[in-house]
Amino acid sequence: MRFLLAVLLCLGSTRLPAIDLNGQTEFAQRLTLNSSISGRVEVINVAVGQQVAVGEVLLSLVPTGLKANADIAAAQVDSLAPAVDRMLVEMEKAQELFDRDSLALVELQLAEQNYAIAQANLAGAKARLARALFRLSQTDIKSPINGVVLSIATFAGQYINTTVNNQTLLTVVDNSSMTVQSLLPLELWKESIMGKPARVTVQQKTYQGKVIGASEQVTIGDNNHPAVTLRIRFAADGKLAAGLPVKINIKDN
Repeated sequence: MRFLLAVLLCLGSTRLPAIDLNGQTEFAQRLTLNSSISGRVEVINVAVGQQVAVGEVLLSLVPTGLKANADIAAAQVDSLAPAVDRMLVEMEKAQELFDRDSLALVELQLAEQNYAIAQANLAGAKARLARALFRLSQTDIKSPINGVVLSIATFAGQYINTTVNNQTLLTVVDNSSMTVQSLLPLELWKESIMGKPARVTVQQKTYQGKVIGASEQVTIGDNNHPAVTLRIRFAADGKLAAGLPVKINIKDN
């Protein structure tokens, strides 16, 4: 039988007794990283268990073809830039002559048109360069968080084909913050438990955390007893793994 927690709010807000629960550790953030482009893995810069920082390059694909495209696009920008300057000078001269009644309007308009075309050509080349540089940047897989490398699922030389599958290359976790899910017997549930401090004991070491969430519906716990799933978050020391058994103590203080 399933119940909405909202029904339980009518039970009042009496003081919450001390509650002891069990649970298992989980990383607060677990991110699987893949590639948005196809290519061959050139180098893996990290190892499992290594601490990494935001923006650190974890893995690189062979950039040769994309680097060549970026170089070509940059050369096109360089070749078109002088034409813009030249067309600007010619348009300014045409304007001056026109102001002196020494040039027909149609010739001034032609100079203005040539300048606009040169500007458009340069803008298009710059856009192609920006796109080429963006594609080139995607050959580097960077860490989106400060954390640790949990697993590596590729190797140097492997070809990654994104049109075939969305292969996970690495998994990075935030091991400075952990969560625990635990089943709270239904009769102990009170709305006031949300946000309460919680002591989490792992491997004989105690960490300070708090209750950050609860399931919207009641589930079935031990011995077919109705229970609410609580989520507790706590700051860790970066040395804990996922799946460790923990003891949780929640007090109304």
